[in-house]
Amino acid sequence: AVVSTQSTGKQGTGNIPILPFVTMATSAFVWTNYGLMKGDGTILFVNFIGCVLNCTYILLYYWYTPNKKVVYKTVGGFVGILMLVHMYSNVYHANQEQAIEFFGLFGNVLAIAMFASPLAQLRVVIETGSTESMSFLLSFMVCVQCLLWWWYGVLISDFYVMFPNIIGTVLGFIQLAVFGYFKNKQPLNVSKVLQDV
Repeated sequence: AVVSTQSTGKQGTGNIPILPFVTMATSAFVWTNYGLMKGDGTILFVNFIGCVLNCTYILLYYWYTPNKKVVYKTVGGFVGILMLVHMYSNVYHANQEQAIEFFGLFGNVLAIAMFASPLAQLRVVIETGSTESMSFLLSFMVCVQCLLWWWYGVLISDFYVMFPNIIGTVLGFIQLAVFGYFKNKQPLNVSKVLQDV
């Protein structure tokens, strides 16, 4: 919501990429299907809301970006992936249990990739000594969210919910530790390092 507000306030999307929004929407869609197949109302409801919110972000991005071709290509690519996933699931998984396992595994891959993506900024943080390129609030909320989902997975004894979220919790704590370590350090010129990267 913060990114979309910044985008609308500036009448453009700046350097914000579309990929995170599309990836989150795809992940939420996969987990919505997982919740639907398992008959789990909590997973279904939360991820359905995630689908709606991320599709809204994508529409806002499309509205304000001057480069609409990138949106077409990215969204089209992920829609194609989702169609292939559904076709594969329908053809190769004869029963419901196999389909649930398949969507659980696919959801795990997407979730871990999303939780790990902020770690790409660590090189910049280490080189500059500044956490300017990372969001503390986002890192903190990811950590809390993963911890809560991990606990929910424990309560319902669901490995597919527990596993990616314990990984996400650990990665979230790593990001918070980076903020703590570099908090009082004298930063280098961030824009110069970003140009070199």
